[in-house]
Parts: sequence; structure tokens; C-alpha cells
Amino acid sequence: MRRLYYISHDIETTEAISRRLHEEGISDWNFHVLAKDPSGLYSHHIHSALPHHHKDIIRTGEVGALYGLTLSFGATSLVLVSGAMTWISSWFDIISVTTIGALLGALVGIKRGLSRQNHRLATFQEEIEAGRYLIMVDVRREDKAQIRELMNMEFRAVTYGGNESTIVRPFKRSKHIRPEPISSAQQQV
Repeated sequence: MRRLYYISHDIETTEAISRRLHEEGISDWNFHVLAKDPSGLYSHHIHSALPHHHKDIIRTGEVGALYGLTLSFGATSLVLVSGAMTWISSWFDIISVTTIGALLGALVGIKRGLSRQNHRLATFQEEIEAGRYLIMVDVRREDKAQIRELMNMEFRAVTYGGNESTIVRPFKRSKHIRPEPISSAQQQV
């Protein structure tokens, strides 16, 4: 799936987009709006963004799990080879301790993510703080062009902010959200 980002300047346009996309078969599960004041969204029956859209809990949880997995696997393997602890005597013990390490790493990562803004939304923070509405629409890859065309034809006042995969890759930065303008020096290369 792809996530399309649009910026709307007022609640009425956002409500019209919500109605129109629901007519096209986009469910509330695939349509979210992030606003500075989400109470206005509720009164207009617009599906507000979920906590994992606001905070970076998924990405930091995945990173924490990977670090916990790596560190606990390395430590238990070293203990097994050195024979320092007799209760770690088989690969089953290593897998058990590594699983616990990954879970603890994920919990630490999630806790860290609760204090951070979602890394994907950093480029939109200025607009959100200015009172604009960030619309996030999740569509199948084959429906992306149809939804973009609908938005371009019917809602010219909204600004397209880019698109990206809905899959969270912990170490990858998105290049499709708010692409930077290409300088003339880069174009010549």
C-alpha cells in the first residue's frame, strides 16, 4: 500500500475530501487527518490520526527490537562459547534469551518513540502548527493514480505532499515525501 499526503487549508475542504473518498471506497481505516486541534475533526465526523501516526513508536520499537536481538544474541553466544554460565548450554537457551532481549529492546524503543514526533511527519510540522490539515490516504499501489487524479481534478485547493509505502522500515529515510527541488547543479550531472 502507498500513503498519499495532502495538505488542506480548511475543515470544510477536508470534510468534502473525506466524503468524496468514502464514496470511492476508501474506508476510515485508510483515511486519517492530522490537525493541531483534533476536536474540530470529531465535530465534523472526520477520522482523526491514530497515536502511531503522531508518535514514532513503530519505527523506534523496531529499531529497539533489532538492537536488543543483536546484543542479547551476541552476549549469550559469547557466554555459551566461554562456558561462563552453566545454565546457558544449548541453542534453545540462546534463542530464549535472544527473544527476551528483543522484546525488552522493543519496549525500550516504544517508550523512546512515545516522546518523539513521527519521523515521516517532520516535513509537515510547520503546516500543522499553522492550523492546516494533513490528510493521509492509504491506497493500493494500482489505485494510486486514480486517487491522485481525483484529488487533482476535484480538490485543486489542496497541496500534494508526496507518497510513501505504509510499511515502516526502521533504517530507511523516505525520499518521496516532500521531495526537495533539484538544483541546477544536480540536473547537469
